[in-house]
Amino acid sequence: MNDVMILGAGALGSYIGGMLSQSGCSVQLVNRSAETAAVIKRDGLTLENDQGKVQTYPSAATPDQATAARYVLLFTKTYQSMAAIQSVLNKLSPDSVLVTLQNGLANGERLAACTDLPIVQGVTMIPATLVKPGVVRSKGFSDTWMGPLNLRSAIESQAARDLADMFVTAGLTAEYQENVAPKIWQKACFNVAMNAICALSDGSPGLVNDTPELKSQAHALADEAVAVATASGVAVDEQALHSLIDSACQEHRFHQPSMLQDIRAQRPTEIGSLNGFIVARANELGISVPKNELIAGLVLARERAPIFWNGQ
Repeated sequence: MNDVMILGAGALGSYIGGMLSQSGCSVQLVNRSAETAAVIKRDGLTLENDQGKVQTYPSAATPDQATAARYVLLFTKTYQSMAAIQSVLNKLSPDSVLVTLQNGLANGERLAACTDLPIVQGVTMIPATLVKPGVVRSKGFSDTWMGPLNLRSAIESQAARDLADMFVTAGLTAEYQENVAPKIWQKACFNVAMNAICALSDGSPGLVNDTPELKSQAHALADEAVAVATASGVAVDEQALHSLIDSACQEHRFHQPSMLQDIRAQRPTEIGSLNGFIVARANELGISVPKNELIAGLVLARERAPIFWNGQ
């Protein structure tokens, strides 16, 4: 049994899988793209980071070729999670642990709805860009936090501790937190503030920084999301959140958020697990979040626009 399966081996999954492989873990990168798997099998995986370039040779496969692993790290888009897990569920061991470090909210709960396997949830700030198949770049701030989905599960807690240690050994900044929900919400609130604005403006954090009228709206979107988090019983560090927004605007000038990449490629976005989730939860709680409601609607319309215009 492998140490790690990366399910959804795009930029971020490949980078983390590559770093774990380079440290001596047995890693299998699982991706729907047979071409990507073939490139990695032939040439290995090149990682570009602040320390330079690293060449590593993890196993690579398509879902039908996947083999069991102790940790199954899910890095697909949130709307692809269930299909991805179902595609490998019969290959997993009773000792396997599912791990979600995906963007958005309620990812752990979605996994728990389809399996009884232990679940570790968390969030990562690792930036990653797929340069080309088999080459991934990651530079800058890269903290990761992880913990159990079920706070009363000793198995999940120990699994999260062990995985965090594996990350650290591999040169990845990682920290175990018994209650990781505030970190998950903080990253989600940041993405709620930035991702859709960048996607709709065809811009980047740098463009948001250069447009004060837009930057103020990013902070306002975050404030609405924090209000929903608070009403849900999760305490988000507001000062740290707003500092993170300002820092991203200043330091990640030409970063292309995943939602912008999805819109440009005419793919579905993760709006449903970000601004859309905030709207849905706010409706349950009786809270008004008009800015997030507008943004969610605009992104959904933008997703549908190519089909709309092609149908005239």
